[in-house]
Parts: sequence; structure tokens; C-alpha cells
Amino acid sequence: MGVTIVFDLVITIENVVMIGTFSEGINLDIANQKLEDSKRNWQRFPGLAFKLKTSPATFLLFQSGKFVCTGTKTETKGKQAINQLLNILKTKDLVSNNCVFDCDVKNLVASVDIGGASIALEQFTREFESIYEPDRFPAAVYKSTEQNATFLVFLTGKLICSGIADEETLKQAIKDFYNQLVEKKAIEKILSPLS
Repeated sequence: MGVTIVFDLVITIENVVMIGTFSEGINLDIANQKLEDSKRNWQRFPGLAFKLKTSPATFLLFQSGKFVCTGTKTETKGKQAINQLLNILKTKDLVSNNCVFDCDVKNLVASVDIGGASIALEQFTREFESIYEPDRFPAAVYKSTEQNATFLVFLTGKLICSGIADEETLKQAIKDFYNQLVEKKAIEKILSPLS
């Protein structure tokens, strides 16, 4: 009978990406003039970037009223940030007082710390169809078709997972991936030096 080593998984949601639409379009030329610290580069991108001062949220705004909100760590905080932005847009007369929004979580980005472990990246790349170019980037990139998620896998036992919009599904995908790492012997215990 073999010995199974269980590692602690610490999963932290780092970023919630929300996509939505205001019920009215926004004149981005005027918005760029009225919103302090907004940024635009029409030759490269058709939207306007704007960061709230009172929140970590950053927005991409489009003429149609569509928007992307990124930078918050929960859906609730994302919706609060969108409400703050909507109030600013109303105050600056960029939309009417009747303007509302609708939005959904599009993507969650989570960091994962597999405490006390390291990933054998050579073994990992043999067992998993992944991209690993250590001279360009320190992590292997693995796209899981089963979970529809993308994992960045670091030697240190840290992972980044993205591509899933639901927190429970995200956590299950991470646990399933962890089990595959153990099963395919791509995860190793870090031994502490004797003092």
C-alpha cells in the first residue's frame, strides 16, 4: 500500500471580470473630456479606459454602452463599482438619470498555493499537453478541455486558473486538476532542511 501525501490548497479569487451593458450609449469623445484619468487610443482600440479612484475597478467603455469591469475580487464589489461608475456618468451628464445596467461575471482569475509542494515541470509537460518555454516565461501553460479552464503552473507549487465564470465550478476545476497532478506524479513534496 502506497503513501498518499495531501497538500493544502489555498484558493484566492484575485480578479472578477464582468461584462455588461448600460441601457444607453455613451459619447466616448465627450466622456474622455469629462472623466479625469480616462485613457483612449482610437487608432489601436475602440474603447475608453477608466479607473475608479475609490475602488480597484477598471473599466473599458464602448460607444454602444457595453462595458468590461475588471479588478474587483467579488461579484458584489464589481456591481458596487459599476453602480459608482453609473453615478459618475449621470453626474457628468454622459447618460440620463434613467440609465440602468445589466451585467454578468465572464471570468474569474484565481491564484492557488499548493502548500508544501513543488511541481515537477518536466514530468508535468510529459503527462499534460502543455506549453513550457522557461527561457520566455517561468510557468507551463495548460488548457484543460474538461474544465474549460487555463492553468499557469509554476515550479513553486503555485497555480493561476482562469476561464471559468462560476466560483463553485472554478474550485471544483482546481481540485480536479490537483488530483490529476497527484495521479500523474507531477507534484512533489518540498522537504525542509534539517536545522
